[in-house]
This record gives sequence, structure tokens and C-alpha cells, in this order.
Amino acid sequence: MKIEINRQGNFILACLFIHFLFFGFLCNIFDKAIGENVLYLYKVMFQPVSFLSTLILFIIVFIMAYREKFSEFSIKNSIWLVLVIVIESWIWYFFINPSILDPSYPHEYTLDMFISTFLDIFPGYFIRYESYLTILILLGFNLGTAFLAGFIKVKVREYRKKLMAKPTVI
Repeated sequence: MKIEINRQGNFILACLFIHFLFFGFLCNIFDKAIGENVLYLYKVMFQPVSFLSTLILFIIVFIMAYREKFSEFSIKNSIWLVLVIVIESWIWYFFINPSILDPSYPHEYTLDMFISTFLDIFPGYFIRYESYLTILILLGFNLGTAFLAGFIKVKVREYRKKLMAKPTVI
């Protein structure tokens, strides 16, 4: 199996933009008040205060999908981005939860406590209906954006081909 690094670069760049731009924007708007809502993104993505985060996610997925050579790769990468977004929401939950990573928290937090907290959150995430709703909304949003990017890319190619085929009259 051959892995093309240049094709993976689009996906890796999209993952970095999701981490720093999308989640960074969300957590800057809500500060630590976002709390558990960072795990269930459907609660915050469509609020008027944070609607710009939805636009940021749209632009990230659109550019990643538009840069791919084939629409199939962009659809596959947009599906993988859903997994990345869910894992990133767990990471950002650990960042903003003061009882987990804050050194000024009243008691000493050990690795065992960190692992037990993660094991409490991870199974609990898949028990709640909000997690499945978040995953379905992200999947629909990412696939819709990837299809739109692929459609626009095909139309741009057709338009360029039509421009090149027209004879110029002097």
C-alpha cells in the first residue's frame, strides 16, 4: 500500500486548523463556560454568538475537499474529519476542565486520576443521545460541504475548459 504524502498534507493541515482555529475560536468565545458543551458541538455551533465557528468549519472542510484531486478522496477525508473533531472535542474538554489539567486545583492530580476521569467520560459519551446527534450533524455537515466543494470544482473545470475552447476574435 502506497501512501501519498502530498495528499495527506491536506488532511493534516485541516486537522491542525480544526484544532487551533475552530476549537480555539469556540473556547475563546465561551471561555471555561463552554464546559461539557464542547463535547456536544450541536449545542454551540448554531448559536448566534458562535455561528462564525460553523463558518470556520465550513471553510476548513471546503478548502480541504476542493484541493483534493478526486471527489472520492475529499468525501473520505471529510468522514475522517468527523472522528478527528470528536477526539479534538475530548482534548479541548480536558483543556478547559479545571479539575483535570489545572495545576492550581486544590488537590494533586495524578495520572491515575486522569485515566479514571477519561474512562468516566469516554463510555459516558456514547451512552448519551447528544453524542450521536453531534456525530450525525457533523457527518452531514462535512459530507454536504465536501459534495459542494466537489460540485464547484467540476463546474470550475467545465468553465475553464469552455473558456479555452472559445476562439478569440481580433
